Amino acid sequence: MAKLNDNSGAKVNPGMNFRKLITGERSRAIYLIILAISVSGLFKCAAFAREAFIAARFGLTSVTDAYFAIQQLPLALATYVYGAFALAFVPAFIRSRDEKGAVSWLPGLVIWGTIGGLLLTAIMSGAQSLLVKSLHIQNSPDVRSTVVLLSFCFVPILLTGLWMSICTSRGKNLWAVSMTGFPYLLMTVALLGLYEVHRLNNLSLPLSMTLGFLIVGIYSLIRIVFSQPLSWPKIAIWRDSNFRAFIRQLGASSAENLGYTGNQFLIIYFLSLSGTGIISANTCAMRIAMLSFTLLGMPLGQLVQAKLAVASLQDRPVVFRRWLLRVVALLIPSAAVLIALRYTLIRLVYMHGKFQAAEMHVVASLLPAWVIYVVVISINSALARYLFILNRGTTYLRQQLIAYAAANLLRIVIVGHGRADWVIWSSVAAEGCSMLLNLRACLSDTRNRNAEPAVQLEVA
Repeated sequence: MAKLNDNSGAKVNPGMNFRKLITGERSRAIYLIILAISVSGLFKCAAFAREAFIAARFGLTSVTDAYFAIQQLPLALATYVYGAFALAFVPAFIRSRDEKGAVSWLPGLVIWGTIGGLLLTAIMSGAQSLLVKSLHIQNSPDVRSTVVLLSFCFVPILLTGLWMSICTSRGKNLWAVSMTGFPYLLMTVALLGLYEVHRLNNLSLPLSMTLGFLIVGIYSLIRIVFSQPLSWPKIAIWRDSNFRAFIRQLGASSAENLGYTGNQFLIIYFLSLSGTGIISANTCAMRIAMLSFTLLGMPLGQLVQAKLAVASLQDRPVVFRRWLLRVVALLIPSAAVLIALRYTLIRLVYMHGKFQAAEMHVVASLLPAWVIYVVVISINSALARYLFILNRGTTYLRQQLIAYAAANLLRIVIVGHGRADWVIWSSVAAEGCSMLLNLRACLSDTRNRNAEPAVQLEVA
């Protein structure tokens, strides 16, 4: 057997080289995960500082109910562009760049996206009375102004999500994670700044949120413009074959996202039937539960997507299983810690000023359900990225839509007969079943791909 030698003539063991390669890969993965979690943690600390400040200065009132309920509209768009949109955009961007060296339909997409965002702003501002009435919120000039201010978040969110997706496509994972967190850091700075200059009032909450997204949106637009060769944008982007392929993928991912968004609004609706302050308490509980999603689920999901996008067809099953195990191994212990320390976290973050013991117990009663729900959606997110890479997004779509329908049927049965947290547990039960079916579909594909070489060898 021929022996490998390095440049100095020393003998090298091939097995040792392989072990070093695997060890090096693990080290890089651990380093990348730690960096992603650290960046996410920085932005989450800023978000918690904002939540603690709101709880101390405003408490749980009709004003905070209005803000937390209405902000779900722009945040629903953020969920869409960071999730469903990126799910379809990343493979299409990579394919266009590899074939033509540039994504010719990107400038046109920016123009059409901006027009769509302005249209959403006009619709939300015009329907302010209907929106407030449907959410059982007391109507007032401040509430109507809150609707108008938050409506200006749509265009910046679209631009931020587009630049985040471009960063993911280029393998710049830390930049992608940072773009989803910068707005919340700026929101906190703006809110504290208004307090320092004695301008804090009921409109400070929506104003600070709009400023946070607006600044990052302007930055994203500048980066998008200079990321492509300067040329006159093509408006008729639907003529590009790669763009049409992107739209087909986006259709499947968008349908699931619409189901998710509708389900979230129905959660708010059913909770609003439980009395004043429940929506605000639900938001406080959700914020703590989202620790595991913001710190782990979201950055790991982006890493999974980036790894699968650049992996070869043969390597994808191995890459998927490896990263799925990492996601599960990090999410479950974090969920256990959040549930065990929920009272400590609530006291630390929220028990200031007008937030008292009664409010703490309401938030604590909702928190376990939200923590488990976040674990379910985080794992489902990783499974979805693999199924979409395999062009099996319809499988994921079908099972998720059935889960959303089942969850709301459960809520109709239990409304008025149970506790508020049962509204959340309904989603945990239904989407948990969907997660198991999605996992079965993914593992079935990896087993089939692993069996192919053995079958071919047997035939030979």
